[in-house]
Amino acid sequence: MTKPALAQIHWDDVAAGFELPVVSMEVTYKVCILHVGAGWDYMPGHHNPDYARAQGQPTVFVNTLFHQSFVDRVVTDWAGPLTFVNRRRIAMKGSICAGDRIEGRGVVKRVYASDDGDGRVDLDIVVRNQTMDCCIAECTVTLPRRRG
Repeated sequence: MTKPALAQIHWDDVAAGFELPVVSMEVTYKVCILHVGAGWDYMPGHHNPDYARAQGQPTVFVNTLFHQSFVDRVVTDWAGPLTFVNRRRIAMKGSICAGDRIEGRGVVKRVYASDDGDGRVDLDIVVRNQTMDCCIAECTVTLPRRRG
């Protein structure tokens, strides 16, 4: 059995105003702990519920790297494996905690050719839990051009 190829969006097929598909994720306690281990970020609020509550959080919360990587996932789940994230600027507006369900939404803001001729796309991304926008981001990506 062969694995199906991942879909790739091409620069030639993108236009400003296009809305990216929504990416959803359950943020479980296990997800929080695995992310702590993977990133070696042992700040107690990311793995100790009592410490997190003492900081005013309902329970453990994910770190900055999680926010960044989820933004990248929203982009690359839509755009495909040949996409290069050139720039990502995020603003964390609220915490994402164990037990949250998050959704990432995006929109294409601008499509243009870079100075070296690469196909560039600027995107606005919002990551939201059940109560608020937790993270907003601006990204610039390079997409492959169609051949021929």
